[in-house]
Amino acid sequence: MGILEDTFGEFCEPESGKKTTVKRYTLTSPSGVEVQVISYGAGVSAILVPDKSGKKEHVTLGFDKLEGYEEFSYQGSSVGRHANRINKGKLSIDGQSWQLSINNDANHLHGGKRGWDKYVWESCVVDGSVVFSRLSPDGEEGYPGDVLAQVKYTLNNDGALRIDFEAMTTRATPINMTNHCFFNLAGHDAGQKGIFEHVVKVNADCYTPVTEDLIPTGELAPVGGTGFDLRSPITFGEALPKVPGGGFDHNFCLHHKHRGELEFAARFHHPPTGRVLEVYTTEPGVQIYTGNFLPKEDGKMVGRNGSSYTYQGSVCCEPQNFPNAVNQDNFPNDVTRPGKSYRHSMMYKFIVDREVM
Repeated sequence: MGILEDTFGEFCEPESGKKTTVKRYTLTSPSGVEVQVISYGAGVSAILVPDKSGKKEHVTLGFDKLEGYEEFSYQGSSVGRHANRINKGKLSIDGQSWQLSINNDANHLHGGKRGWDKYVWESCVVDGSVVFSRLSPDGEEGYPGDVLAQVKYTLNNDGALRIDFEAMTTRATPINMTNHCFFNLAGHDAGQKGIFEHVVKVNADCYTPVTEDLIPTGELAPVGGTGFDLRSPITFGEALPKVPGGGFDHNFCLHHKHRGELEFAARFHHPPTGRVLEVYTTEPGVQIYTGNFLPKEDGKMVGRNGSSYTYQGSVCCEPQNFPNAVNQDNFPNDVTRPGKSYRHSMMYKFIVDREVM
């Protein structure tokens, strides 16, 4: 499996006006899975997967040009320094308080106004993997410490895309990285109808209830008897009406035996095409998000091949630590300290026409 490199566009730095070339890398697998990653946001720009008849289709939202990724945040990106929400952007470490940038109502989301998804990363090919890296300086978006971060993409022969995150810091700081692909196994342009046909299963006995502005209350609530019980396969068409607000944007506490080992988190199956996505992670949580903030009108978000991406036309499965963990003593610790690396490994495994549900 060779890795092809080409140019995806030029990014203009908002302050200096300096232009930087954005590189694109294409990885292919004998299984028929093809993945494209770009140095802007160290992100996934495309994943093509065959259906049960062998027809390939894009299964993630995406754009033909770089400008689409600049306009619409988090599409396939590596999210950091801290994925998900931090209440009021406030954190306290070792008795010292910090104020992060506010970019989601009154809260801090996905690293702030200019998180790691909005930078061009350094990139290279190493031993069959694509590796992205960048240095996040002390004070960026209000965070303490210089952080050197790395994201490595590896596609194996069976069509499983492994993503390895690693970071080191000069000061104690919260780090929580993930990938933010928007999936629709029916096809990137299949919309809400396609998502409603997906059968979902999440390996979680508990979830973290949230306030009106989607900040966890601190409770670890059992999913049993609630609309958050996805332990047995159920279609999104059946599940979403049972959820307050009609959509998921919640952290599920995974039933993992050992944090740090790659374990099963969730499965998505689209029976009409036979496409299956299994997600694995070393982290204790996974955010299931059903595209509730995508536009409800056609033409507001125009993606690949002129397709219109709309409300609940995709689903994100974001393995990570719990949201706002830095402010919740009963949540898993998310502070990384000098001399100890942050590490998170996750995997998107694609299967076709296999009875797994």
